[in-house]
Amino acid sequence: MLLPSRLCAPLLCCIALVLCSTGVQAQGTTRTTSATGPAVPCSKHMSPSTWQLLPRQGISCGPLKIDFGQPRAALRSAMVAAGFVPPKPERYQDEDDFQSTDKTTFIRVRYDAGDKVQDIEFLGGALAYQGAPLHGGTTFADVKKRFKAAKLQLRDTQWLGDGQDCPELGINIATREDVGGDGDGIEWVILSSTFK
Repeated sequence: MLLPSRLCAPLLCCIALVLCSTGVQAQGTTRTTSATGPAVPCSKHMSPSTWQLLPRQGISCGPLKIDFGQPRAALRSAMVAAGFVPPKPERYQDEDDFQSTDKTTFIRVRYDAGDKVQDIEFLGGALAYQGAPLHGGTTFADVKKRFKAAKLQLRDTQWLGDGQDCPELGINIATREDVGGDGDGIEWVILSSTFK
């Protein structure tokens, strides 16, 4: 039996509500679990989000990626489509601040002279490497233990003014105390295509 078109839209809406309220996952989304608990992908409909470090490449959250060399316009479109607040013109022409609408994730991206991603500053939210937290819900002491067990080197920064560098992963990690605050919590994880 075919339904009149005026009934189709409300019926589809009701079906969608039932699926959402029962926890059925919509097509095109992924739900994974890691050692740090359930990781919910980046989406304007789901929060919090756990981002994954892709050493010397960038970061990803589900299908959403920020990669070195990615064009600025393409990144802005992807981030806004995923539910991030559109970046406002900053005082620096070569960077964008991306914040989730619920304000749990904050990522600053810097661009090179060709308007392509060069630096990624993870400043708020959850970032992990191989399931182990790097930012959000961890301390530097915990990160240091995991890096030592994985034979990843940490050294005083030779790249930035604060924090520790991990050459193998191409990142700088700073604690709140490193930048003038209190505590061993992670203030930032910074990646750069120019990291040596």
